[in-house]
Amino acid sequence: MYKVLAADDEAYMQEALRELIRWDRLGCELLDVFGNGKELIGQMQEGAPDIVITDIRMPVADGLEVCKYVYERCPETQVIILSAYSDFDYARAALRYSACDYVLKVSVLEELPRALKKAIENLERQGKELSGGQGDERWEDTDSLYGQMVHYVEQNYLRKITLDEIAEYLHANRSYLSRLYKSRSGVNLFDDILHRRVEKAKEYMEHTDCKLYEIAVEVGFEDAGYFSKVFQKYTGMSPKEYRNQRKDTHEKKT
Repeated sequence: MYKVLAADDEAYMQEALRELIRWDRLGCELLDVFGNGKELIGQMQEGAPDIVITDIRMPVADGLEVCKYVYERCPETQVIILSAYSDFDYARAALRYSACDYVLKVSVLEELPRALKKAIENLERQGKELSGGQGDERWEDTDSLYGQMVHYVEQNYLRKITLDEIAEYLHANRSYLSRLYKSRSGVNLFDDILHRRVEKAKEYMEHTDCKLYEIAVEVGFEDAGYFSKVFQKYTGMSPKEYRNQRKDTHEKKT
């Protein structure tokens, strides 16, 4: 089953997505429907789904912001845009972020299954691209490419890097690189980068007296609040709690 997340600020559309679409018959599982793009992006930070369905116009964060996030962080995820007739030009702008398809809300029950089929075909094609050629020269090339990605990440993860930058450096397709990294490492590229930053932050906390906001900047976070949220995600505690815990442990040993 392909995992699906959705966002729409209108209650009737949320209900239609939850109750009127036969997800199992389409080979999909609807994990959740959110009321705005910010909530959807927050959930994607916990783990990228296979398919995202997003309204183009929403409060807090709109569909364009969702498309931009997917384009930059998890381009293997397929995005389907929900649009009203009056939003067509707006939806077309989202296609620049490689959205898979758009669906008019007035015919969502008829058009969404078609769009989901297209998204699934894209996902299956991606899988074949990664699995094709095992044991031959092409597979050796992918080994080399993955190794170069790992090396690039190791050398640059403490600064702001983008998938476009890595793709340009390696002269390879950005979406393919993202899929390759996840296939080989088992984790999303940017999840790995964030994890590496958290581990480096731990070292700073244990071996320096730097303030937490200074550590955040040193390990590649421009926003101390976001640093704290990411740190909590990977360690189960805030940076301050972690530092105090390590300090107490050190004092007990001495």
